[in-house]
Amino acid sequence: MDAELEEIYNQVADQVTLDDFKARVEEKVALMAGLCDQRTAAMLVARDLGASEVQTKIGSIRPERGNVTFTGKVLAVSEVREFNRSDGSIGRVANLTLGDETGTVRVTLWDEAAELIRSGDLRVNQCLKVRGLAREGYAGTEVSLGRTGNIEEVELDIKPRADPYKISEIRRDMGEVNLVARVVDPGEIREFVRKDGGKGQVRTVLLGDETGKIRLTLWNENARMALEKGETLEIINGSSRERYGSVEIQAGSYTAIRKSSQQVSFREVMTPIADLKPGMLCSVAGFVTGIGEVREFQRDDGTMGCVANIHISDATGRVKVALWGEHVRLLQGLDLGYRAELIDCMAKSGWNDELELSCGWRTRITFAPPQQSS
Repeated sequence: MDAELEEIYNQVADQVTLDDFKARVEEKVALMAGLCDQRTAAMLVARDLGASEVQTKIGSIRPERGNVTFTGKVLAVSEVREFNRSDGSIGRVANLTLGDETGTVRVTLWDEAAELIRSGDLRVNQCLKVRGLAREGYAGTEVSLGRTGNIEEVELDIKPRADPYKISEIRRDMGEVNLVARVVDPGEIREFVRKDGGKGQVRTVLLGDETGKIRLTLWNENARMALEKGETLEIINGSSRERYGSVEIQAGSYTAIRKSSQQVSFREVMTPIADLKPGMLCSVAGFVTGIGEVREFQRDDGTMGCVANIHISDATGRVKVALWGEHVRLLQGLDLGYRAELIDCMAKSGWNDELELSCGWRTRITFAPPQQSS
């Protein structure tokens, strides 16, 4: 049973065994003739067992969840901001940051609800029960307290997570992400032209800890930070997004980036081919067991590009690898049996959902001829 279903089961565990609960969920899915998924069926079963409402842990809130109910402790309260609506009226908006032991989430309050901050009815360290609409906001997943939402104070002892996340714990659409990690690759500053014609700067930094690697996108002033490989960075109040099939951290206007004296261990770990999953930023080592033809294609901007596929194998399996652009030149002189090492490639679902590795411009590739036996 996955974490989401277990979360629902725990709310009715005193009334039904786990096996019985699973059976009822499968029966509900069958009765609905495939019109609901397992999570929806589990919520219906819990309601049948007398649960007045199924609550969600903050760490499980995602935009696709829609309407959610959860409890959390208020960690931060914003000022109330006024704005002009298209009909000429004045609107008000404010944000709360709530946390529990699984994570944090931003709650957006509108108009009358925002006034609860001005009046002092909503304040830091309160424990609140919130019903609202989960959606994708500017800084990751947020919950909007619209006309159908509700917020109330509850008498609970909620202890929000205080420790920074490990990289392996970071999922897409998370807000208020705190992380301490080592700089694996400081990246390079790139300039771009904004829609207003002005110039901006962006930089992609590769971070690592003992659990994995993740990319951090820095903008403008943060992008100009002096960074060196091996330094430790502390990221406070970042957000996570899925981009090109990979989860990365975005540093927004509310994000603090600073160097830290903490020591973070990191070593390059080669992932066995059998353990690869779509969306993983990974490194793989093996032997070349297949070499395809180079194919040219036309990009959307009219320029020409090239791609070639190879296969590599290790003791656990075999996988197709797509080489793009400059990496295609590495095929010159390559032969079957060469040792291959791919650092920072992306695992993704390819043709017919077949898992493959994509080697982009940040991937480091090494081919070496097989050692000759004496």
